[in-house]
Amino acid sequence: MLVEGLGKPAVVVITEEFVTIATRIATLKGHASLRQLVLPYPLETREEDECRAIARAFYPRLLECLGATA
Repeated sequence: MLVEGLGKPAVVVITEEFVTIATRIATLKGHASLRQLVLPYPLETREEDECRAIARAFYPRLLECLGATA
């Protein structure tokens, strides 16, 4: 999906808990093809070092979703 009028790629970053609602809202708003990067749930109860490891692990996927490379 491109941000309307800007020609920029867009990705929604969510946790597993919110996949269904994010998909429904995107579809309702006319963006059924909105790309999603789904992180593990929950994040708020994890230690900082584990959250950082998750961020490092998912960063390449985020770049891929945006059409960029590391």
